[in-house]
Amino acid sequence: MIRPALAAVLVLGAAPAAAEPAPPPALQGVGIDDRTGARIPLDLPFTEVGARRVRLGDYFGDGKPAVMVLAYVRCKMLCSLVLQATVDAVRAMPLEVGRDYRLITVSIDPDEEAADAAQRRAELLARIGRADQPERWTYLVGAERPIRALADGLGFRYRWDPHTEQFAHPAAIFVIAPDGTIARTFPGISPSPGDLATALRRAASGPVVAEPIAERVLSCFRFDPAARAHRALIDRTLRTGGAIVVLAVASSVAGLVVRDLRRRRRR
Repeated sequence: MIRPALAAVLVLGAAPAAAEPAPPPALQGVGIDDRTGARIPLDLPFTEVGARRVRLGDYFGDGKPAVMVLAYVRCKMLCSLVLQATVDAVRAMPLEVGRDYRLITVSIDPDEEAADAAQRRAELLARIGRADQPERWTYLVGAERPIRALADGLGFRYRWDPHTEQFAHPAAIFVIAPDGTIARTFPGISPSPGDLATALRRAASGPVVAEPIAERVLSCFRFDPAARAHRALIDRTLRTGGAIVVLAVASSVAGLVVRDLRRRRRR
């Protein structure tokens, strides 16, 4: 006999996947273009947390590849998830940050406050166990022009949504070779630490080998701060999980009731 909870799992698992909803207006033009093998502009001016003026090229050319993430402090949703995924990967990888590779976060918000950026970096450093070593995680802020130039070089297409006063943007983690060449793009918020480590080793050791990323995969990670893209999927998941829990509890209660009745009859 199939328990109700198991039956629910089987039925739900057999149901056809719902078609992905069309991107809402706020997401028009948002996504990632495959720029593997292209070189990002290294002459762009930024300010490192701490008010030090730098060029992007200051962090390249010494043989160390970099993990780069574009995010911004006021984004409490997708950016937080991408940065946490980066933290998890850093903690799980056998490579040592600072020695084997660099960590660089660039804010896409030209109005980002230095104090907010410094606090975010401090939080990230604490999460990777390097709270007293600020040089382990570079956090850059800058003006609209260099931010946009870097994003275009990476193929990171984002846009400002005036309705919510937030940036609509994709999720991605980039691996950059020591000469500024894009070695690998990891779309989404759950890169494999093993794959990330492999990409860093390859980026450090030789010519970049292109590994194209599929547009179908990218579309799964588009995010809309206004319309909450994938809300339907999230709602379905929550409803499914709730239904399974309810059915499982009901099944257990029913089993206990039946068992109790049998015991009484035996008496």
